[in-house]
Amino acid sequence: MNGWMWRSYRWLRRPRSRGQAAAEFTLLLMALMFGTLAITTFAPDMFAALTIYVRGYYCVLGYPFG
Repeated sequence: MNGWMWRSYRWLRRPRSRGQAAAEFTLLLMALMFGTLAITTFAPDMFAALTIYVRGYYCVLGYPFG
């Protein structure tokens, strides 16, 4: 392991109090929930934009939309 990885590993393995562990867990859980919410909110719009792009590509090439 290089120095950067070793420092990160040592930081992860440091002793924590119960309150600090609970706070870190809560923040990580909130970030995971926020990320999941963002993906589920914007994924349909991104998929629709991709569908429009692909249909336009096929339209330019003259293929049917079937």
